[in-house]
Amino acid sequence: MIDLKKHLNSSQFLAATTIDGPVLVIAGAGSGKTRVIEYRVLNLVQNGIDPKAILLLTFTRNASRVMLSRASSHDPRCGLVEGGTFHSFAYKVLKRYGSALGFTSSFSILDESDSANAVSKCSDNINISERDRKFLKKDTIKNIISMSVNKHSSVEEIIEKEYPHLIEYSDYIKNVKAKYVKYKLEKNYIDYDDMLVYLKKLLENDSIRKHVAAKYKYIMVDEYQDTNKLQGDIAYLLAKDHKNIMIVGDDAQSIYGFRGATHKNIMDFPAIFPGCAVIKLEENYRSTQPILDAANSVLSDMASKYEKRLVSGLKHKGPRPEMWFFNDAYEEAAWISQKMNGLRDSGIPLEKQCVLFRSSYISIALQAELNKRGISYQLMGGMKFYESAHVKDVISHLKVISNPKDELSWHRALELIEGVGPRTSEKISKDFINQLSLEDILKKSFVKYEKGFKYSNSLLRFKALMEGLINDKESVGSKFEAALDYYSPLMKSRFDDWNTRINDLETLKKISYRYDSLQDLLSDFAIELPDLSRGHALQGHKNQVTLSTIHSAKGMEWDAVFLIGLIDGVFPVSFSLGDEEGIEEERRLFYVGLTRAKDYLFLAFHQENNRGSMNQFNKISRFINNSRILSRLEQKVAKETW
Repeated sequence: MIDLKKHLNSSQFLAATTIDGPVLVIAGAGSGKTRVIEYRVLNLVQNGIDPKAILLLTFTRNASRVMLSRASSHDPRCGLVEGGTFHSFAYKVLKRYGSALGFTSSFSILDESDSANAVSKCSDNINISERDRKFLKKDTIKNIISMSVNKHSSVEEIIEKEYPHLIEYSDYIKNVKAKYVKYKLEKNYIDYDDMLVYLKKLLENDSIRKHVAAKYKYIMVDEYQDTNKLQGDIAYLLAKDHKNIMIVGDDAQSIYGFRGATHKNIMDFPAIFPGCAVIKLEENYRSTQPILDAANSVLSDMASKYEKRLVSGLKHKGPRPEMWFFNDAYEEAAWISQKMNGLRDSGIPLEKQCVLFRSSYISIALQAELNKRGISYQLMGGMKFYESAHVKDVISHLKVISNPKDELSWHRALELIEGVGPRTSEKISKDFINQLSLEDILKKSFVKYEKGFKYSNSLLRFKALMEGLINDKESVGSKFEAALDYYSPLMKSRFDDWNTRINDLETLKKISYRYDSLQDLLSDFAIELPDLSRGHALQGHKNQVTLSTIHSAKGMEWDAVFLIGLIDGVFPVSFSLGDEEGIEEERRLFYVGLTRAKDYLFLAFHQENNRGSMNQFNKISRFINNSRILSRLEQKVAKETW
C-alpha cells in the first residue's frame, strides 16, 4: 500500500480517500486536481474496488490517459479503469444498447463539418429567397440547432438570446432542424450532440440504467464546471442509484457558456446530491503569491461562487504583477516586444512567455511589431487533424464500407474520381444508397456507369478499391492502407503541399493498425483525435512566443504572461454588457487569464481607440478599475516610444 499522506497535502488527501457517497472537489487553479484524481483511483483500487467498476469521465481522452497512466505506475491494476470522454462513453453504451432506440450497429457518426453539410443539404428544398439563403450560413444554422440541444432550449429561445438579428428566420430554422432530424434517422447518422441525447434516453430507461450502474459503481468526472445540461443530467443518472460520484472542477473557471456549458451544474451539485462532501483545494503550486493576490481580488467580486482563497505553495515570492498604461496599441506592442527580449536575456526563453487576449483582433498590432523585430511567435489553435481535407478524403472511402447509406461520404469519394462533378456525384450517390447492401451497389449500380463513361478507367479503379475494402478478412490497418494507396496519386493533383500532407496520413495509417473494428476507428476519429495538424500551436515550441485567446489557453501555464486588451467593451466583450450572467462569465475568463502566469504577470491597457476617431478614447476594463485589484498591481505609465 502506498502512503498517500507522503504525496498529498491535507485537502488533497481528504479528497483522494473519501470513497463512498457524493463528493464535490472545488479545485482552485494550479491546486493539483490531476494529482488528486490519480491518487483517488489508486486508493479505490487498493481498497479492494474492482478497477473495472470505476468510470473516469474527462473532456479529452488524453486527460484520462495521463491520469490513469500515472495511477498505473503505482499499481498496474489501475490500467483496467475505464476512462474517456462523455462522447466516447456514449458510443460504447449506444453500441450495446442502441437497439432499444431502434439503431442498427452500423450507424455513422457525423463530425462537425459533415453535420454542417447535412444541415445545408436539408435546407436546400425549403422555399427561401436566394438573398436570404446566402445570408444564412450553414455553420450558423448548425450552431443554433446544436445550442438548442445542448442547452435544452427551443430554437426560438436560442435565436432570441444569441442571434437576435435572425428572429425573422425562426420558423425557417425550426423547419431545417426538423428535416435534419429526419435526414439523420433515414441515413443512420448520429451527430456529436445526438450521442449525449441518446445516452440520456438510454439511462432514463430503468432497466438499462441499472445494468450500467451495476457495472460502474464509482463515477468520477473531471472539469465539471465545463459540462452542459445534458452532461450534468447524464452524470446524475449514472450515479442515481448508488450515489458514488466525485466531481472535480473550479466554478471560477467556468468559461464555455458560448458552447453550452453551464455554471449551474457545479453550483447546484450539493442540492442534486444532498449530503455531499465539499472539499476545497486552495494551495496553488503554479503561481507566486503576488499573482494569486490579484486573482483572489477577482474571486471576491464574483457573484455566484464557492468561497475560497488561493495560497501559493511555492517557496519564492516573486514580483508584484504590473499594470501598464500606453497611449496606443503600437506603443504597447513596442514595449511588449522589448520586454520579451529582456526576459529572454534574463533566462526566460521565448517558449515560456505568452500573450493572452479576449479576442484575436486585439493582437494585430503586436503581431506586426513581432514580425518587424524578428521575434518568432505561434498562434494557439488550428484546424483539427480529422477536419483536414486530405484526412476526410481518405476516411470517406472507409465510411461508406461501414455505412453504405452514408450519402455525404459517397459524395466526397465520388467527386475525387476524374470526370465526376457535383451533379454526377449526386446522381450516382442517390442510386447507391437506394440499394440494399454494398454488394448490391457493386453488382448492380456500377454497371450503369462503367460503359460509355469518359473516365471509366477511373471509375473501375474506384470499384476495385471498394471490392477490396469489403473483404472481412483484411485488417483495419490493411483497409486504411489500401484506401491510402488509392488516394495518394489523387492527392498529388489536389494539393501543392501533398508531400507534407502524406506524413499526416502515414501517421494515421500507423494508428489504424491498433484497431480491430473499422467502426470503432471511424467513431474514435469523429469523436476525438489528437490534433496533429501542421502549424497547430503546441505549448513549449522552441524559441517562439505563444499568442493565444484565453479560452484556448485554459489548462496551460507560462513563466511570464502578458494580458492585453484590458479595455471595456473588449474585455469584457461588448455583447456581454448589460447581461449579468455574461459579465460574470467574462470575469471568470479574466481570472483564468491571470492564473496562467507562474512568476511574471504584465497587464496592458492602451488609451487611443484605433477603430474610431482620434478624439475617442478607450475606457479601462471594469475588471481592473476597482481598488481591490489595483492595490495588488504595480502601476506603470509608458513615458516614451520603445
